[in-house]
Amino acid sequence: MNTGNVYEILDNEIRLKYNSRAEFGRKVGMTRQGVKVFMDILKNNNSGNSFNKISRILEKAGYKIEIKKII
Repeated sequence: MNTGNVYEILDNEIRLKYNSRAEFGRKVGMTRQGVKVFMDILKNNNSGNSFNKISRILEKAGYKIEIKKII
């Protein structure tokens, strides 16, 4: 999974709908620093984010992960 794509979606969402990452963090139950660390890991496509953590944050941000088989 290329988390860079998830980063782009979330970064765009934060810029358009929230005044700051801190405001977004309050919505998803994270601190501003926690959001920064999470976003940096997504951006760099590191293995530090678990699927469950990504799913939980995306769900709280109003997104749903859909899994499709690649043919």
